[in-house]
Amino acid sequence: MDDVVERLLRVRRGELPRPAALPAELAPRSEAEAYLVQLQVFKRLGAYVGGWKASMPDPTQGWSAPIASSNLLRAGAPLAAPALLTARTPRVGIEPEIAFTLAHALPAGPVYTRGQVLQAVAGAHAALELCVCRLADFDAAPVLDRLADGLMNEALALSAPCADWRSLELKRLPLRLQVDGEVVHQGLGGHPLQDPIVPLVWMANHLSARGIGLQAGDVVTTGSCAGIRWVLPGRHVHAEFAGLGVVEVRI
Repeated sequence: MDDVVERLLRVRRGELPRPAALPAELAPRSEAEAYLVQLQVFKRLGAYVGGWKASMPDPTQGWSAPIASSNLLRAGAPLAAPALLTARTPRVGIEPEIAFTLAHALPAGPVYTRGQVLQAVAGAHAALELCVCRLADFDAAPVLDRLADGLMNEALALSAPCADWRSLELKRLPLRLQVDGEVVHQGLGGHPLQDPIVPLVWMANHLSARGIGLQAGDVVTTGSCAGIRWVLPGRHVHAEFAGLGVVEVRI
């Protein structure tokens, strides 16, 4: 375990090139091992979990990755070298998402209903996930390698919280995404599962089953509403979910 954690840390520091895959003798052999690698990388970096990324190919299965509290960029904060920024990053993926902050904890153990999870939410945010792949080609890499490396998560920029989000039709919110003032995406909704609440509820139960649970103040981001778009450093990215909020970041 220590060897694969050190290998991933050296890639993050720019000491090793991005590999096509982790060496077979080091690669995780199960989801449980991959999740343990995620948390051990954070521990070695001195990072604290402040949120979670949900990645769900369908409503019945998914994967998670932790987000460092130091890499949660609140409204108006520039991206100024968060603690976990990967060295020698040639480009950054941007994903406009809907995220939620918890008002109170959902401890490990129970199976939570949708209603119980919603009662725990303090507010919703427009969000921009910033993605960096520490593997040479994310799509071509083994699934467990991708999971061990945190599913490309690098940072999460958030709008100010919207307390009245329950009055919004989250499945069909108008979304406008701009890069350096140019509109690169505009549409309604766009979440791959149609409903961003589905990944939120899944995350609560996924972490409960893992013995971790969600903590008060944790942020959960629920998946891109416009796919991923790769941009070069120096770009100004602006996303607006009508009625929910505006989030922007200069990379």
